[in-house]
Amino acid sequence: MALNTKQERMFLESDLFSGCDTRKFRTLAQTLSPVSILKGQLLPSLHGAAALGFVMDGTLDFCGYNGVLFCTMEPGDFFEFHPVFSEIHPVLPYRFRARSNCMVTFINKHTLIALMQDNPTVAQNYMTILSDWLQNTICRLYHFTASTPGVALGMYLLRNEKHGGVRLTDGLAGLARRLNISRATLYRCLAELEARNLIEHQEKTIYIRKKEELEQYIWDYSVPEEETFAASAQKKEKEKRRS
Repeated sequence: MALNTKQERMFLESDLFSGCDTRKFRTLAQTLSPVSILKGQLLPSLHGAAALGFVMDGTLDFCGYNGVLFCTMEPGDFFEFHPVFSEIHPVLPYRFRARSNCMVTFINKHTLIALMQDNPTVAQNYMTILSDWLQNTICRLYHFTASTPGVALGMYLLRNEKHGGVRLTDGLAGLARRLNISRATLYRCLAELEARNLIEHQEKTIYIRKKEELEQYIWDYSVPEEETFAASAQKKEKEKRRS
């Protein structure tokens, strides 16, 4: 079964082919096959198969083996591009779970290599996609290693803010999974930031009321203890000299 016209167009208009004459890649698109994943199902394991995935329809959650939600991919997004050329194998496998009925397709490693060798722009686009994914991963690490859950929440809101707010399509339960905290902890963090008048929570949207002050809150609660101690010592020394 081949991609239909809509799926083929979406694939050719993806970031991988940005700046390219897509007519050159129609033959490639016609060789791809769609893979259907029902809501709630896990994507069949491709460990060792080395292939670049592409979401054509639905939403796909990228999770740790323990269920921690790393990110959600939507139509037009690529996935599995980071391990294609890597020789590092994780101790525990990660998982892709369909949040809704999904349709995906894959380009195998050998085809991808030939594609990049013949088209430098495609190789550059791949590097950009991979770099963006790495940057997003680093941001996620900041969430998971934040000094407090409130800091993790603040960073998430600032990074995902659009038009002054963050829309929670999967509600507070989904947000708690993204931050890897309990819902009770999330409620306390929301209450704290609302008490500080930094945010406002209405149903499935969190509005940022004071962006600069929220940024300052994150900085204040993220300063390493040794820097805080050094700053306090310097302050005391200055006060001592003045007296």
